[in-house]
Amino acid sequence: MASGFVVLTQPVKVKIAYGETVLPAGMKLPVASSDATSIRVKYMGELQTIPIAAGRLESSAAERPDAAPSETPPIVPTKPAVAPSTTPGTQLQVSLQPGYDSRMQGGDISMRELQLLLSSHCSEGIDLSGGGTKIYNGVTYLMDSEQAATNLGLAHSIASRVAVAAPGFPKNSLYYIGYDGAFEAHFNRIYLVTDTANKVVAIQLVDEHPKGRWKSAAALAAATWSTYNFINARMRASDTARVQAVSKRQGNIIAIDTQVYQRVRTRVGKTNVDRYEEQENAKLFIPTPFARIILHCAKIGLSKT
Repeated sequence: MASGFVVLTQPVKVKIAYGETVLPAGMKLPVASSDATSIRVKYMGELQTIPIAAGRLESSAAERPDAAPSETPPIVPTKPAVAPSTTPGTQLQVSLQPGYDSRMQGGDISMRELQLLLSSHCSEGIDLSGGGTKIYNGVTYLMDSEQAATNLGLAHSIASRVAVAAPGFPKNSLYYIGYDGAFEAHFNRIYLVTDTANKVVAIQLVDEHPKGRWKSAAALAAATWSTYNFINARMRASDTARVQAVSKRQGNIIAIDTQVYQRVRTRVGKTNVDRYEEQENAKLFIPTPFARIILHCAKIGLSKT
C-alpha cells in the first residue's frame, strides 16, 4: 500500500531531528508504504516507521475531495467529566475526563522537570476555576477556542487539532489546535491547548527553525534539562544536544522558555572546537490554576503506590 492514511490507535514514540516525540492516539498521517508488520508514514517532512498494530489504515477514497490536507484532522472529544456552567453569574470551570489524574506509563523525566519549573511559582492542587485570567494577546483562560482564534487573527487560518499525550498534563483530557503564522517576530507556530469543552487552558509558541543562533559549550555548561517542548513531548535524544529551560511568573501566568541546541564540532588547527546551534525554541504560557492541576497530576504520576 502506497497511498491513503493511517489513524493511530495508540501513542507512538518516534525519533525526530535532535530528539524524540510522541505521536498521540487519534493522529492521522499519510501513508508512504506498508508491509505485514509496519507502516511508513510522513511526519514533519520525514518518513517514520510505526508498528502496524498501532494504527488503523484508511483508504484515501474515503477522504472528501474538497477537504484540506492535514496530518492532524479534528478529533471529537467524549463527554467531559466536569462541564463548564452556562448559568449567568457562575464561574467557568475546566472540563476534564474521569481519571484525568491517573498515572501514565513513563514520562518521569518530563514530569520532574515540570515540577521543578512550576513549583517555585505555585503549589499543587485541584483548582477547576480561574476563568478569565489573561494568557496571551487577548486570549483568556477558559475562553472558547474559536473566540481565541478570532482574537489572535487566526479565524481564517487552516488549523490542525490533536489529542495531547504529554507527561504531567491531565490524561485523555487535552487537545491542541495548531496554527502556522508569525508570532513575536520569530515564532512560526502557535498551539492553543484546550480542555474537552474546547476551552483554552494554555498557549505555546514554537520557533521550529531558529536562524543563526549559536552558543559556546561553556555557555551551555549548566544546560542539563531533557524536555524542550512539553506540549509535543519532545526530548533530547543524545548527549550531543543541550536543552535550556527557565520559568518565570508574570501575574497569574507562568511562562516556560525552552531551547534545544545541537553540537557542531569544527577543527581549528589541531584542536576540536564545539559550538551549539539552536534547533527549536518554545514558549509555554500556563495560568496558575492550571499549573496547580499539572503539579497535582505530576505528583500522582511520580508516586510509587
